[in-house]
Amino acid sequence: MTTRRFFYPLLAGALYFAGARLGVAASAMSEGIAIFWLPNGILLAALLVARARDWPLYLGAAVLAEVFADLPAFTLWQALGFAAVNLFECLLAALVLRRLAQPFTFDRLRHVIWFGGVALLLAPGLAALPGAAIYAMDGDAQTSFWSYWRIWWVGDSLGVLMVVPLALGWLSGRSALRPLRILETAAILVVTSVLAWRIFVLGGGETGRLLDSPFLMLPLLLWPAIRLGVWETAAFGLLIAVAAILANLAGLGPFHSELPQATVLRVQEYLATLLFVSLALAALLQELRDRNESLQTHERELRESREAIWQLNLELESRVRARTEELQIANRLLEELASVDSLTGASNRRHFLEMARIEVGRALRLDMPVSAVMLDLDHFKRVNDVHGHEAGDRVLQTFANAIRTTLRSSDIFARLGGEEFMLLLPGQNRDNACALAERLRMLTASLECRECPEGVTVSIGVAGLGMHGAHDLDSLMRQADRALYVSKHAGRNRVSVIDDEAPDLGLAESGTGP
Repeated sequence: MTTRRFFYPLLAGALYFAGARLGVAASAMSEGIAIFWLPNGILLAALLVARARDWPLYLGAAVLAEVFADLPAFTLWQALGFAAVNLFECLLAALVLRRLAQPFTFDRLRHVIWFGGVALLLAPGLAALPGAAIYAMDGDAQTSFWSYWRIWWVGDSLGVLMVVPLALGWLSGRSALRPLRILETAAILVVTSVLAWRIFVLGGGETGRLLDSPFLMLPLLLWPAIRLGVWETAAFGLLIAVAAILANLAGLGPFHSELPQATVLRVQEYLATLLFVSLALAALLQELRDRNESLQTHERELRESREAIWQLNLELESRVRARTEELQIANRLLEELASVDSLTGASNRRHFLEMARIEVGRALRLDMPVSAVMLDLDHFKRVNDVHGHEAGDRVLQTFANAIRTTLRSSDIFARLGGEEFMLLLPGQNRDNACALAERLRMLTASLECRECPEGVTVSIGVAGLGMHGAHDLDSLMRQADRALYVSKHAGRNRVSVIDDEAPDLGLAESGTGP
């Protein structure tokens, strides 16, 4: 970790030295003032990406590189003065830019605007004042201070503009070209090289023909700005700048004139305008692309969320439907449990009374016959005492099952309690009910039950609605109960009915039996 901490400042210092030597070698004026100054771009890029606590290492390496690069062409005090001015410029720009945005990138238009205002106007403009003063004290008296200031200012801005976007784009990881764009990038490179050769080497600028105009390079830079990105646009801008500067140093190109100051200013202003405009456009388009991708991602996530919610709703509806069905089944089971006698499967007393009242009410409205049959197993206590209650329960189940097999679906069969049962026969008059009761008596006597080998018999009482004061369900059940009482006292195992001509409680047997 310590080795890496010192390695990067040393690397920055080496690049600063190489840039400074290149700037001095590319001087187009006798005073040694450069057309572009790359070292400030290298140092500013390093300060923007490095930690603040490592800045002294980068600044120290830059001072040494500046002094060693300038000594062959300048005095020691001039080299130290240039180092101080350049460090002030880079430090000021780095502090302000990192204050405005952290991290600072070129994929947002506002960052490019801040970069232009701080790193291309404010910082180099202020640094150019002492820098121009150093040149003016020992330079050509024919060149004014403000000419030096202007050339210094634009030269530093141009160097920063050529290096910083390219370096930050490469360090940010956006420098990698996608495989499908390699051929397109190669085509842009070929067209840029051919057009740069045409304008800066073959074209002289005097003919005024369209193909000789250096501003044809601006539309060309729209290609990488639209199709590729900021880093690629900066790279092609650097290629154009190199071509223009080399042609100018060779005395070629549309900007060459007899006055070196005028030539330098023309080249600087042209390149600064070209590179900044293309960079700003590339940043704007990159921001639009990023926002479009963000919107597409958001829409995709929203669509996936809607699909997930839809699937969840379907699942919830399915669960609710299944749960509802389970509840309905459970309710039906509860209703059955609440209305059915658990031992015999016949209706219980409560359910019988509810259903019987409905049938009796309907019969009264429609003037239809309804009969009631009350059944009681004979000597059932003896069955429990002799064979046990389990045997008694089995006898009750066998009896109830046999009775149900002989009934209609409209008949209501219920266990009133113990060994006492009740039948309500809608649409059946007393004679029909008596016939059915006799069949049930005989059926019971013929039942075979392993738990009770001697068999069982049943006493039955029959009553009809409208007979002997039976005008509602309660009176109908009382009449059937009275008839059952007759059967019991007449010897059991028989069917009895109340005689209409008999006085109240004067019970007459009108039935059959053994």
